[in-house]
Amino acid sequence: MTSLSADEILAETANWDDKAKERFVQEMKRRQDSKIELWYCDRPPRLRKNFLGELEYVGCDGEPHEGFPYKHARAKQWPPPNSLMWRLWLVISGRGWGKTRVGANWTRKVSERVERSAMIGRRGVDVRGTMVEGDSGLIKVCEAAQIGYEWFPSKKEFHFANGHIVYGYSAEEPDSLRGPQHGAGWWDEPAHMPLLAECWSNYKFGLRLPGMPGGTKTLATSTPLPLEWLREQMALPTTFITRGATFENESNLDPESVADMRREYEGTRKGRQELYGEIIDDVEGALWNLEMFDYETVPLSGWDRIVIGVDPAGTANRRSDKTGIIVCARKGNHYWVLEDASGRFTPAQWSAKIISLYVKWQADAVVVERNFGADMVTDVMRHATEESGETVRVLETTATRSKQLRAEPVVGLYEQKRVHHIKGLADAEKEMTTWVPGTGDSPNAVDALVWAITELAKLGGGPASWAKPKGRLPNRTDPRSRLPWNR
Repeated sequence: MTSLSADEILAETANWDDKAKERFVQEMKRRQDSKIELWYCDRPPRLRKNFLGELEYVGCDGEPHEGFPYKHARAKQWPPPNSLMWRLWLVISGRGWGKTRVGANWTRKVSERVERSAMIGRRGVDVRGTMVEGDSGLIKVCEAAQIGYEWFPSKKEFHFANGHIVYGYSAEEPDSLRGPQHGAGWWDEPAHMPLLAECWSNYKFGLRLPGMPGGTKTLATSTPLPLEWLREQMALPTTFITRGATFENESNLDPESVADMRREYEGTRKGRQELYGEIIDDVEGALWNLEMFDYETVPLSGWDRIVIGVDPAGTANRRSDKTGIIVCARKGNHYWVLEDASGRFTPAQWSAKIISLYVKWQADAVVVERNFGADMVTDVMRHATEESGETVRVLETTATRSKQLRAEPVVGLYEQKRVHHIKGLADAEKEMTTWVPGTGDSPNAVDALVWAITELAKLGGGPASWAKPKGRLPNRTDPRSRLPWNR
């Protein structure tokens, strides 16, 4: 920090009013009495391209080092260099990555350049509780840097000692941004603002005060959602994108909470969005979307039934397709998707996989469509069971409707939150949320899942027929047991 002589201080403050002089004196006393903790250390990061071809900063990990014996900004948390002539800094990251502290410190530095800036939160309570008074908000960063400030909650105005004013706005009131002008702005969680388009338009019209190098600038910190606005901003050449995962900030988070997040969401599409900051697109026309997936604790026992849905690959024109293999269970009127073992296998490989899963989960049956694949599954499984000595029950179900009509009752169970997923089903979830009926390739995992859930719930018609493996005594109480292997 540069020291000023008494004469320089008098010259600097000669035209200030009494209130400004008082704030200046208070700030100088604060700096003398306390130790300043700077956010940006003396090890500037360097730029490189990531796997997406985007520029990103690498360097200091933010842990204490010589000259900075406290935690500070990681390389990714530095603002982009002015030489890139950027206008929007878009920070897309998982929860707990440090977005709020980045926004507050950037706003603090902005206060040295322009007269006034904006901070826009989802609601007024978010402006106050997160952006200003939160654990990483403006008040905390000003105290760490020993910079004087005044906060007026009723007016949503944050005043820096140098006269800069940050005006707070709620995204629930787009018209409040109509008229005021600023030289910079910090948006927190714009991807979760219902009136984003109108707020953004009004804000941009008022973003016109000079002072920032290379023109007015905006920082947007957010966990992502597949919004058209977000895609549009990312495509602009004047946008600098910073991506980050929750676990990059693990050393500053509660270990038990981090462990809980990993346990509950690792390997799920929701985890990819909320922890890793990935933009998971909902595809127009797809029957499932991300919000339908519910991750419940898996019961350890007491299943009513467990079945394995199979959509086989093996004929000449399906050689490159995957074999869909999904394990599902029912308990009461709720259903669990326990495992996705889909993959590209030879018949011998997928039959062995099915037998392994059958034993592992102590399944009741394998469910396969009679119209396509039942004969092949029956034949292959018969030989496989004879070799392995295991007994596997195969149920044949008939497809009398289109894939979409068959899937819709299962989708209805998802909408009712009666189907639950375990972690590790990201591939199946991706297929579910990207398959549009009538387009593209046949969805193998989806077909297998639909057959399994339909059998467990007995959706869309009467009971499926089934075939008994060789060597197993027929169940005389089940009318379906009359169907032998070699029908």
